Amino acid sequence: MDRNSVIGLVLIGLIMIVWMQFMVPERKPVQDDIMTTDVTAVGERPDGGSGAASVMQKTDSRDSFGEFAVAAGGEEKLITIDNDLFTAVLSSRGATLKSMVLKKHLNSDREQFDLIKNGDSGALSLFFLTRDGKQIDTRDLFFRTSVNQERVSLTGKRSYSVTYRLDVSPDRSIEIVYTFTGDTYAIGYDVQLTGFGGMLPGNEYQLEWDGGLLHSEKNIDDELQNSWASAYMGGSLLRLDASDPSKDYREEQSGVARWIAVRTKYFVAALIPASSTDGVFLRGSHKAGEKFEDYTAALKFTLPADKKTHKESVSLYVGPIDYNVLHSLNVNLEKIMDFGWDWLTRPFAEYIILPIFDLLNQFIDNYGLIIIIFALLIKLVTYPLTMASTKSMKKMAALQPIMKELQEKHKDNPAKMQSELGRIYKEAGVNPLGGCLPVLLQMPLLFAMFYVFRSSIQLRQEGFLWAKDLSVPDSILDLGFSIPLYGDHIALFPILMGGAVYLQQKITPMTQTNEQMKIMMYIFPVMMLLFFNNLPAGLGLYYLMFNVFSIIQTFYINKTTSAEDLPNIAISQPASKAPKKKKGTKKR
Repeated sequence: MDRNSVIGLVLIGLIMIVWMQFMVPERKPVQDDIMTTDVTAVGERPDGGSGAASVMQKTDSRDSFGEFAVAAGGEEKLITIDNDLFTAVLSSRGATLKSMVLKKHLNSDREQFDLIKNGDSGALSLFFLTRDGKQIDTRDLFFRTSVNQERVSLTGKRSYSVTYRLDVSPDRSIEIVYTFTGDTYAIGYDVQLTGFGGMLPGNEYQLEWDGGLLHSEKNIDDELQNSWASAYMGGSLLRLDASDPSKDYREEQSGVARWIAVRTKYFVAALIPASSTDGVFLRGSHKAGEKFEDYTAALKFTLPADKKTHKESVSLYVGPIDYNVLHSLNVNLEKIMDFGWDWLTRPFAEYIILPIFDLLNQFIDNYGLIIIIFALLIKLVTYPLTMASTKSMKKMAALQPIMKELQEKHKDNPAKMQSELGRIYKEAGVNPLGGCLPVLLQMPLLFAMFYVFRSSIQLRQEGFLWAKDLSVPDSILDLGFSIPLYGDHIALFPILMGGAVYLQQKITPMTQTNEQMKIMMYIFPVMMLLFFNNLPAGLGLYYLMFNVFSIIQTFYINKTTSAEDLPNIAISQPASKAPKKKKGTKKR
């Protein structure tokens, strides 16, 4: 990476940081005077909130359940579903999901972990109000099931269904059916309400995911920054990030939602409705002193008053944030991945970087080698730009003596100096922006690489050389204390990259030779070292190899550029304005 590349990267990085500050969506804390939609349908809960996202006050009093008191007591029965990708546990208390352990993805200690935070009460529930004002959360109720097996194993395309039923009265019941398949993360979730038409205030009920997801990464602060609740409505992403412990965040909107979800850095739980919804409800909180952001996301549905039986189908996805897997669901769930600006860096990530990675991964298993090959491919593609940039800088360097002479000669006449500079640039075939323009054209790709490497689960726990995990810094020494701007560890790839940046600058033609530029030769490598020390090792490896290939490329261009390629321009000599003496006789 030459000097102009570094300058361009830093300047655009600063512009990007400032721009993102203006583009951050307003976070909406819960306030007492906020009016929510359909309040009569969801009611006011004891904690002052409304909607399915509010946590109910649990009580042992059967009076709290009204006509549902018949299901308030019972024996909990657990069923374990084991397929190719995960092990899930269902409970008859609430007909809910109590555990989800993925088989192909481990936590930072390389151990299996449970994604479900609310292991006692479960994550899924139906919520609605009754005619007599009772707030019903199905996790408080006991369902019955005809399944006698305690464990079911599935492989391939084999599927299996678990049916839960709750009989409120002879003509009123709730039936929930889970359908698992051996080779997919998607789980079918079907609800059938019988005899409830016209029985619910506002004819509304809600399906919620409560509790967020447990964290899995060593860097908790980084995971908190990448945790939020989302909904996809009207072709845009609604996002709620509970980052401030002093606030309780809530977002409620009416309309058709393609999905709702809660996520951590690498995992997501999403509810995908098969039919139109009436709206969504998102809520999040972050208790002071706790390294966890608690989220709840709910879908709103209308229960037709004139129908005895109402059915609703939802697909539940609890698994990795893998672009190809999410994209295969055909509901735009991949939009939950942060690839930067939708109009600039996201197209580069989705249509260039990820497809090339997938293609290379078909032949190469090691992602470290894939990153090196990818850096080489990018360097080959941008070779014409780099060639033009380097030759432009060599010409500018060759013109420096003439430009200095012009500046001295016309220091009192700026217009004349600019005119002469324009003439020299034209005769030499030099564009003053020729060294920077190619770099600017490469910036969208470079920034897209930053987003992909920061969020790609493919790099997670993939090792290369001394780096045990390409998704985190390649620390070779933990300091035990933190250095401002640098961190609490020493990563090796950034050090090597800083050296490569310095060497690249040394062999790149200098368009200016003042002291400031000489100082910058030392400042930029240090800046890159500080910037990359806390970034993923995969990103450090990519920029290291990109600079190594740049050094080879620049060395080759310098060797193959002859003196004939450099401009040979002379400063024009202005004509003398002194009048010529006439020959003749002397005047007497």
